Formats: sequence, structure tokens, C-alpha cells
Amino acid sequence: MHMPWRILLTVVMALFIGACESQSKPSSTSNNQPMAQPTTFTGTLQSGVMGIGGEHTGWILVGDGEAGGIEVDVSNVKQNARDLAGKRVTITGKMGERNYTERGKIAVLVAESIVEAPKSPTNRPAGS
Repeated sequence: MHMPWRILLTVVMALFIGACESQSKPSSTSNNQPMAQPTTFTGTLQSGVMGIGGEHTGWILVGDGEAGGIEVDVSNVKQNARDLAGKRVTITGKMGERNYTERGKIAVLVAESIVEAPKSPTNRPAGS
């Protein structure tokens, strides 16, 4: 029995289209990887943060006098992060992106080092 040429052509076209679509989509593993040069941020490191459906690293860095903050992946420096939780720190790391199911694409700082930072200078009126 020979497969009619129309069916064969349809199968070949379906495979070709599927291969093209899979190559045009970004890899899911690349969504969780750092994508920039190392950068340094200073603020208060907070732990115990939760996201919808548990979609969060559990850590954020809040800039001085700011609300919110940036999500931080501390997996490379866990003990340092635990020791410095709640303190003013300087984090060096690379910005990356996480693609969460519920929250979508979220910017994440992947920490390479965390060190305690001096307290922020108090604001003084100009000329004093």
C-alpha cells in the first residue's frame, strides 16, 4: 500500500511548520537566566515576600525611601542573604527575567554577592 501523495505532502508540511515555530520561540530556560553585565544596587533586603501561587523568589531589595522593590534571586548567596535580611545592603548581580505562569515576565536581580552597606545619609536642607 502506498500513501497517497496528498497525505504525504500534508504530513511533510505539518512537520516543516512545526519545526519553524519551535525555532522561533525563545527557550524556556533562557527566561530564568541573567542577561546583563553585573550591576550594583543598594537598599534594604527583605525576605518572606510571597507572590501569586507562590511565584516569587521570596526576596526583594527596596531602595532608600522607595516603595515596592526589585525581586532578588539569592540562591548563589543564601547564607549571606539570611544573615543580612532586614538590613541595608549592596547587592552585585545580573538582571534577568523570570517567566512565571501567573505573574508573567518579571525582572529579577540574580545576586552574586551581598554585603552590608553603611546607613544612608540623612537628607539635609540645601546650604547647611
